[in-house]
Amino acid sequence: MPIGSSNRMRKVHSESRFAIDDLVDLAEPIDKLECTQNIRSIFHRVPSFGARLDAINKLTKSKNKYFFFLLIAIALVVVGALGARMAYKRSRQAKHMDLAKEVAAMATPLDLEAGSGSTSLAIVESLRAKDLGAFDMQLLSLRKNLDVQLSKFLIISDPEDLQIVSQHVSEASLKYPEFPFHIVDATSLVPELVFLSKHSESEDAPYYNDHKFGYITRMIVKLAAFEFVGGKSEFYLALDADVLCVRPTSYEDLVYEGKAVVNKGTISFDKMYQWKGAVDVLDGPFELLQDNVAYGGVPSLYNTRGVYKLKTYLEIEYQQPWRYSLLRYLFGWTDYSLYYSFLRMSGMFERYHTAKPQGVFRTTDLSEGTIGTKGWERWDFSETLDPKAQGAFVHLHGMLEVETEKVNEKLRRYFE
Repeated sequence: MPIGSSNRMRKVHSESRFAIDDLVDLAEPIDKLECTQNIRSIFHRVPSFGARLDAINKLTKSKNKYFFFLLIAIALVVVGALGARMAYKRSRQAKHMDLAKEVAAMATPLDLEAGSGSTSLAIVESLRAKDLGAFDMQLLSLRKNLDVQLSKFLIISDPEDLQIVSQHVSEASLKYPEFPFHIVDATSLVPELVFLSKHSESEDAPYYNDHKFGYITRMIVKLAAFEFVGGKSEFYLALDADVLCVRPTSYEDLVYEGKAVVNKGTISFDKMYQWKGAVDVLDGPFELLQDNVAYGGVPSLYNTRGVYKLKTYLEIEYQQPWRYSLLRYLFGWTDYSLYYSFLRMSGMFERYHTAKPQGVFRTTDLSEGTIGTKGWERWDFSETLDPKAQGAFVHLHGMLEVETEKVNEKLRRYFE
């Protein structure tokens, strides 16, 4: 049958309904757009459905416009809120920068006492009962290599360990009379510990029933010690028990032209949180982190006036005792990152310190890994403890966890 007659039969048969051949010519290629429009016209020929479809189309178009303008409004609100937050944050940071500089210009009551030598140095160390074996090794290294007039060797102990530590230090004072030991309870420097009693890196809130001399407390007492050594010395050296003095060191090696030396290096990825946390505590600008430079470490030298001004700044900022504020910030800062960040923020860094690589402690030629890990007894410490290398001190991570006999067997010969 010819194609045309077929189409005519379709037309006659379907005219009573929708005249499909007017919509689609089967002999011609199908135009999808035209076909879609024609099919829509079929539904419009049904009065009830067509009316509903028109209503739906109008409603959809109006809703689309509504949602479009709603999305624009939400986007504008979000952008405006973010802009306002950024502006507020910058304004607040600028305000705290100004506050830090005002504090830097304030006078301090920490003048050296009459007769105190300008070339004397104080040592501050937090000590636990478990640290005493490493402490003995440290004293050997200090007696051999540290040629500095000490105004005070301040030992800060956990109240629970105070009796054991006091007895051990008393015995050490007979063996090392050149060290002017002075022992204090940690609560003497941080009385807030009576109320906030347990602080350690494994905890996530500041309120506990049992006291523990955790790492946060040990960092706070290093800063709070300025009140005990101020007036005797302008600078003090903050030590941990696993730090050894490995080369002959004089006062001029540590304090050059009236400025204490500080290590300068790059902030490693695993230490970045310490510097971000310090900036957060100070509410300072993150521009302090843009140069990616780290200052200090373990051990570090602190200026008593610099720490006093840090204390003043924190008390003005938080309107409460500065030690309490730091006890509430359990994570993300260290004593040295907080101190040196504040000095940079206030413009006092160059007043009290001069920075250079390995200025205080060594960061190269160290034995890989942590003492106490598998196979550490076979390590060669000759380069690590080389008295001719740069850096007066070495921080031997893990030494506190190793039995005293094993430490003595491996390290004692370097300091006798």
